Amino acid sequence: MMNNQPKVDITILSWDRVDDTLKAIDSALSQAGIDKKIIVVDQGSKPEGLAQLREHCAKDPAIHLVCNHENLGVPGGRNQAALQGTGDYIVALDNDAEFVDQYQLAKACAMMEKEDDLGALAFRILRFGSEEDDHTSWSYHQDMLEWAEKEFYTDRFVGAGHMLTRKAFDGINGYDADLFFLHEEVDLSKRLINSGYKIKYTPEVVIGHKVSAEHRVAWTGGRWTFDVRNKTYLHFKFRTFFPTAVFHTCLLIWRGFRSGLYSSTLKGLWQGLCMAPRAIRCWKKDPSVSMTEQSKAYFDSCSPTQGMSVWQRVKMRLTTAKPVPVQPKG
Repeated sequence: MMNNQPKVDITILSWDRVDDTLKAIDSALSQAGIDKKIIVVDQGSKPEGLAQLREHCAKDPAIHLVCNHENLGVPGGRNQAALQGTGDYIVALDNDAEFVDQYQLAKACAMMEKEDDLGALAFRILRFGSEEDDHTSWSYHQDMLEWAEKEFYTDRFVGAGHMLTRKAFDGINGYDADLFFLHEEVDLSKRLINSGYKIKYTPEVVIGHKVSAEHRVAWTGGRWTFDVRNKTYLHFKFRTFFPTAVFHTCLLIWRGFRSGLYSSTLKGLWQGLCMAPRAIRCWKKDPSVSMTEQSKAYFDSCSPTQGMSVWQRVKMRLTTAKPVPVQPKG
């Protein structure tokens, strides 16, 4: 008998936090109505945790475990995980998250199958064990309180829980591993849209996220360095209008300095500038970094500044630019 269920590769990156990872794996295994493969990529967990992970993954043939000796970063790990499967859809699930029930991915597949040009589906993310939306996982332009329960097209998705079509993912050669950490979803979203795909947020597919809000909003100097580095690199890669790039970079520097992250800010800026040559090389070899008339119209339709004057846009950006929420010492 032929299996007509949609084929889904569920990818989970693991790095310590083994108890949470095992529960994420079990949550993925519980998904019904799909032909599933769970791909776990361990990025260098401690030996005792890794042994526990190996034992757990050996219990079910649907689980495929890859063990790295070093951390390849989020985009590198996700690329490696995707290469292990052949499913029509690729799902990323954070290792501290779980699906709220066993029917979530079947619903996601049904939604994806209705729209040929849908490249990514962004899931609703709740605080684990509650009906409260995880505001630290809300990166959309819309107000969370008004839009969390509504479906809408967007120009981004959140990495903690989402589905991609393999055709779209492979068509743009996956994630940019050079980013290593932070903004890999922004980069992939831009390239998907430039390639003619749409991204939709849905409140119908839900995961519970376990990371506390207090932990998520605190930034360290190292995290801020990656933030500045990658935003600078992406300005070059996507050929941001020069005055716009300068304005946003100045805002980054102001935010970093105001928070006392002087060296982290300058380090990130320097590293981003040093990455400019590889960003520029993308202009010739990667068509998905170039905006088309169609993608420009799509981005404009998603932009919170649509219809605003230049001064109104500047004023909005200045109003929303806040100091970095730095992790307190001690």
